[in-house]
Amino acid sequence: MVTRLCWTAVPIVLVLLADPAGAEGVYKWVDAQGRTHFGSTPPPGQKTERLNSQTATPEAAPAQGNRSWQEQLDLSNQRRQQAREKEQASAKADQENQQRCIAARSALDSLERGGARYRVNEQGERDYLDDSQRQAARDAASQRVATYCR
Repeated sequence: MVTRLCWTAVPIVLVLLADPAGAEGVYKWVDAQGRTHFGSTPPPGQKTERLNSQTATPEAAPAQGNRSWQEQLDLSNQRRQQAREKEQASAKADQENQQRCIAARSALDSLERGGARYRVNEQGERDYLDDSQRQAARDAASQRVATYCR
């Protein structure tokens, strides 16, 4: 209700402020239902607030104000871009962790299944793991699962 009231009141105020006939003043008041009204003549017996109806011409606006507004807009755009880049970096890191998690779980699953396990050495030959090497590889794979699969 407040948002609808604001969107209704803003154009009315702008028209009244820009209207030369409204130069005598613009008044604001709240009725019994709590709705805010604006007008050039206040209602009798109603508590009103007189609004300043002087509008600044574009020539009278200081150049510093325009520059400040532009700087604020640029700063806002920079912050938005930084947030977007941070979100993309976070999404990329999450995806990489997910891939590492899948690889770590696959390696752990392979080590926990029965059968001989081996590594290929520099000469391209198979070096079969003994029980202690297999347990060390299983512990390392479990650690990678704990690290990447959160």
